[in-house]
Order: sequence, then structure tokens, then C-alpha cells
Amino acid sequence: MNKQSAHILDEIRRAFVDGDGEKAARLTRENFNSEVPYEASRENPFRFGNFTTMGEFYIETGLSAVGMSGYRRSLSLDSAVAVVRFKKDDVAYKRDFFISYPANVMAVRFAADRPGKQSLTFSYAPNPVSEGEMKPDGNSGLVYSAALDNNGMKYVVRIRAVVKGGTLSNAGGKIRVEGADEAVFYITADTDYKMNFDPDFNDPKTYVGVNPAETTRQWADDAAAKGYAALLAEHYADYSSLFRRVKLNLNPGMQVADVPTDQRLRNYRKGQPDYYLEELYYQFGRYLLIASSRPGNMPANLQGYGITMWTVPGVWTIIIISMCR
Repeated sequence: MNKQSAHILDEIRRAFVDGDGEKAARLTRENFNSEVPYEASRENPFRFGNFTTMGEFYIETGLSAVGMSGYRRSLSLDSAVAVVRFKKDDVAYKRDFFISYPANVMAVRFAADRPGKQSLTFSYAPNPVSEGEMKPDGNSGLVYSAALDNNGMKYVVRIRAVVKGGTLSNAGGKIRVEGADEAVFYITADTDYKMNFDPDFNDPKTYVGVNPAETTRQWADDAAAKGYAALLAEHYADYSSLFRRVKLNLNPGMQVADVPTDQRLRNYRKGQPDYYLEELYYQFGRYLLIASSRPGNMPANLQGYGITMWTVPGVWTIIIISMCR
């Protein structure tokens, strides 16, 4: 960042108001570009880096879509919990997903209305623009320790599994569950990045902070000790205290609530009024902001749907709310 950029902001705004976009662009280029180079060829003492992700998770269930019925996928904006339900071979399956801000953990639960129906393989595909190593984490987890290629930022991804019934093993970089009644995966991740509002650009460690191996281990241990129900209750109390500050009702007497969102969107494009969809759109924006940014950490910014590659240029001066994650 350029510490002296704030003084020119009013002049840039006036240029836009006066219709002088060329002047506004010039002042922005001259005053808002970082003192840290973006180009990899100009590393001195380090480079800025770019947007990327921590990798991808895969869970193989062995279930074929043939004979599946009643499939329903939902996101509760009231609780910030995603749920998938379906039936197959007279068994009702349910999967729950949430990310707890106070616990710094993502929880994924696989359950069914009959015992012994969870046979799963969990695997992690690392970010290809980093170098790292996957190791077992005790008898029930995996830990991946790596550093990004472009700026050397260290990060750790840790997965811990807890099952009811059945067997659990981890080998070859995968966690395998066989014949369990229920399986819960706790996923934690952290980097060694430190927010520093007064950086010394001559110090390569000016943005280096915690040891992510230690933080992720503590979060995973705490999550497993608390258990799924306690984590969910803690998550709900934290999230709902913010989300429930605002209620919006638009012509409630003219609403039809139980219609899938994709169908609502198709109808809306055809000109059919849908006040509930407008409420949903408003509250979805609030959910995204609550989920993506809290006081004291990084602001919501261009992520999510916009990322179609591993190395996304980080040159934005805008925030697209609908893409926040």
C-alpha cells in the first residue's frame, strides 16, 4: 500500500464529479499503486502476490445417482447452514455444512436414518501454485503444510475426522470411513500472514505472523473435543446475533415461500413479481458480508464465482458484493 495515498482521494473524487475520468485515472495510478512490486521479476525484498485458493476437497461416497430421489439442496440464511437431503434404496441421507467463525473450523456431517450407511473417502487436492507435503495427523486426520510459489507465504490445511460406529483410517493422503453411522469432518486452515497497518517494506517479515501449524492444530483439537452439536450451537449464536439485527418483509400477503430459487429466478426474468425473491436477494447479501468479513480481519473483496484460475490478478479497486466469500 502507499501510505500517502489518502491525501489525494478528494481530488480524485472531484475529477470524477467533473467528468474528467482521465485525470482521475492518472491520479489513481500515481498515488494508489503499492510500493511493493506485483511483477515476479521485481522481487525486492518480496512481491505482493495474487488471489488464490487453498485447494479443493473431495468426498467420494460410492453412491450412484441411479435410483436417487427427493434430492434437495438448501442454504438457511437464518443459520448459515447448508443442507443436502436425498433418498436412495429406502435410506434417507443428510449432509450438513457450516463454517464457524468463533471456532475457526468448517464442519461437514454425513448422516442417514439407518446405521452403517456411511462409507466415504476424503481427499484433498492442493493448490498447484504452491509446494507442500501431506502427512497423517494422528490416526484420524491429515495435515498439509505448504508455501505459495509467488511470495512464499506459508499455510497449513488440517482435516480431522470423527465417526460413530464403523472404522476410520488414513493412508496415502486420504481418510477412509467404512460402515459408520455418522461421519464428521473438521477442516481448519491458516497462513502465516499478519495484518500490519504500518509495514516496513525493507523488512521481508513485515507481514509474517503466527505459525499456522500450531493454530490449526489447536482449532482441530478444540473442535473435536467440543463435538458437532456444541460447535453448531456456538456457530448459530454467533452468526444469528448479527443476521437477526434486520428483518425485511415486502408484501407478505402476496408471497409463495416454498419455491426453489432457480425456479424463482426463471420466473422473475419473465416478469413475474416475486417479493420473497427480493427479500432473499437482500438478505443473501447480508449473509455474504457476515460470512466473509468480521471486525479486525480482511475486508470482503473479489472472490468466489470470479475465480476460474489458480493465480488471479490482484489489481482490483472495486468490491463486488455478490462474489464475496
